Parts: sequence; structure tokens; C-alpha cells
Amino acid sequence: MSTSHAAQSVAECVQVAPEASPRGMSLRVHNQCEVTVRCELRWNVRCEGDTADTPARPMSLVVRLASGHARDLLASGEACGERIWEIADDAWECAEVR
Repeated sequence: MSTSHAAQSVAECVQVAPEASPRGMSLRVHNQCEVTVRCELRWNVRCEGDTADTPARPMSLVVRLASGHARDLLASGEACGERIWEIADDAWECAEVR
């Protein structure tokens, strides 16, 4: 089995469900694969008042999940303090733990 096919099949059996929350974006990661997986979730935080020259605020979380397990993670807007924030450019990638 090729690596790309293995990655594709893991992507098909891991569900990431985003949901808005007061402190950020809640991400429920559910591993429905028959193997343990390691998932990396990445996003940028943008704050009210940012300009085109404002450096990105890249954030990430890594989670390892056994088959059938789920975790709730938080993509937080705390980097903006009291300013209005936005979670942007969110992406996730999971791979089988070998």
C-alpha cells in the first residue's frame, strides 16, 4: 500500500468536527480507524486591527488517538486578548502510528 493511499484511508476514518465556542473553535477529533493515529491540527489566529503586514499567529495541536477514541480540542483566540478574533486557514492531517 502506498503512503498516499494509507494517508487517504486514515483521512476517511478520522472525523474532525468544528464547533464555535466562546473561547475559540472547539474541534472534536474522533478516530474511527482500526489503528492508532496521530493528528496534527493547524490554524492561524487573526485579531481585530491586524493589517496586511501583521505577522501570522500560527498555532497547532497534536493528538494521538487509539482506535474508537475521541478528544475535544480548542483552537483558541486567546492570542488576541480582549480584541475580536478569527480562526483562519485551519487544516488537519492524521497518519497511522507505526
